[in-house]
Amino acid sequence: MRNWLKWRHDFRRLKLKNKTKLISLPLFLFLGLVLWTCGKAPSVLIVELEIEELVCADGQRIFEGRILELDGIKSVTANIKLQKAQIKYKDNLVSAVEIENHLAAFGFTIDGVPGNAVARSRLPGCCLNPKTGAQ
Repeated sequence: MRNWLKWRHDFRRLKLKNKTKLISLPLFLFLGLVLWTCGKAPSVLIVELEIEELVCADGQRIFEGRILELDGIKSVTANIKLQKAQIKYKDNLVSAVEIENHLAAFGFTIDGVPGNAVARSRLPGCCLNPKTGAQ
């Protein structure tokens, strides 16, 4: 109890300028720490792509396997009926452009843009949609 009273007495004897510094310094340190940790948290983004080769289970399996090779992919949801894929990813590890380029390198047609022709010819025949043409 005495220590607290002594501290209180010493605090009262400080000049106003020093009191402000004494109170504001820990406050600014705390706020700085909070803002620094908030800025470091990666956000999870979602990209939805139309993949013409998603017409069969083989195409879905190949697609999911290829996309999960990238670092930062949280989850992949592929819909064969709609030929669409929803990909959740961390924006500090991978970008939407990198995802599209990675899939195009394996021959997938993304949003109407055909991928690598050589890689596309290696896809199973059931994956080739009549809209994208034959091998």
